[in-house]
Amino acid sequence: MIHRLYERLLEVQIARNNLPGCVAVILSSGDLNDRGLKQLRALLEWSESLSLSSLVLYVNDDAPELCQKIAAFLANAPAEISLHTIEGVQHIGSGGRVKMAVSLGYGGKREVAEAFREILKQVEAGCLNPEEIDEKAIEACLRFRQRPDLVIRAGGKQLSDFMIWQAAYSELYFTDVNWQQLRKIDFLRAIRDCQQRERRFGR
Repeated sequence: MIHRLYERLLEVQIARNNLPGCVAVILSSGDLNDRGLKQLRALLEWSESLSLSSLVLYVNDDAPELCQKIAAFLANAPAEISLHTIEGVQHIGSGGRVKMAVSLGYGGKREVAEAFREILKQVEAGCLNPEEIDEKAIEACLRFRQRPDLVIRAGGKQLSDFMIWQAAYSELYFTDVNWQQLRKIDFLRAIRDCQQRERRFGR
């Protein structure tokens, strides 16, 4: 009962006209077990209740069976979901307001390296001049185009290399509990904390 009242209080304190455009969540290897998979559904429900539009999750685990389990578990989830692995992208979900990308073992260093290889191919093909290589040219070759306003690290004190380009000016939030124990209260606290910060965007 007390938790529910506190949850309602947090919901009231969150400004709906100042929500993060994209929230990224960094998980630990092994987080997406059976209980962790259920948390994916919960996160979608929490995000929809706040009218968040974009989520990105990363876990440093690229086991093929994990990708298959997630695809089966979220096949009919009310969201647009993309599963990213080194091999490519798989689209699932039944559609909805929330767009969620789940990256399995596809980290930021690999993403940036692949982007530069693509740029080199364009230069060799004569489609791009070296003088034209700028931030926009690099970003056009990244797989993830989202720019997270908030990066939540669930149950850890270190970040990964995920979205190292896109998250350069993101606000960081570390939870005291791990992914399996994460509650809606913890998620709402992260959103509220982000809104209370004065963002400087590297200045």
